[in-house]
Amino acid sequence: MRKAFEERLEELGVTFLEFKALVHLKSAKTQKDLLKEMNVSKSTASKVLSSLERKGIVKRERRGKAYIVELTDKGLEVLKAIEEAGKELEEKMFAQMTSKEKSEFLSLLKKAIDGLEVSR
Repeated sequence: MRKAFEERLEELGVTFLEFKALVHLKSAKTQKDLLKEMNVSKSTASKVLSSLERKGIVKRERRGKAYIVELTDKGLEVLKAIEEAGKELEEKMFAQMTSKEKSEFLSLLKKAIDGLEVSR
């Protein structure tokens, strides 16, 4: 599933790490807050944002001591296309399951994820 999603991201001209940044940028935020949410180093966040900025997907604006990062119109379009691609992949993934099977699968997956969170 991830490979198929990454291939779709590549078609849209975005890497997986750039996608991760876009998801967190649905609303404008400081560069510092973004790197905390993405759980990446300052240099990694800077590289990702520079790449997205070159592509015209985000813009950074200095406000006081902080840089505010926000999606451009192109960025909003790319994010929408990514969300649509995710929905398409999800539909394909669950196409062979009944709604009951899908519900059970998601419930078990949530339980497994919750178990990982507890063990941290």
